[in-house]
Amino acid sequence: MSQAEPHSLRRTEAAMRRLGAAMDRLEAASLRSGAGDLLLAGELRDARDEYGRLEDTTRVVAARLDDTIARLRGIVGG
Repeated sequence: MSQAEPHSLRRTEAAMRRLGAAMDRLEAASLRSGAGDLLLAGELRDARDEYGRLEDTTRVVAARLDDTIARLRGIVGG
């Protein structure tokens, strides 16, 4: 990642890493408690859904930043 990367993208990526780690812990707890724990399974599903949304958002933000950086370089001749 470049130094020009905004703080918000770094925060989003850090949040995604934390969410991924939480999902791993939740999945491990689900396996320990047995397959019949519907509440835990629902929370895991919700966490995976949120992780997917964060991945999509990060891809969109990264593409927009790349485009903006390219346009700025074109303007300043860099």
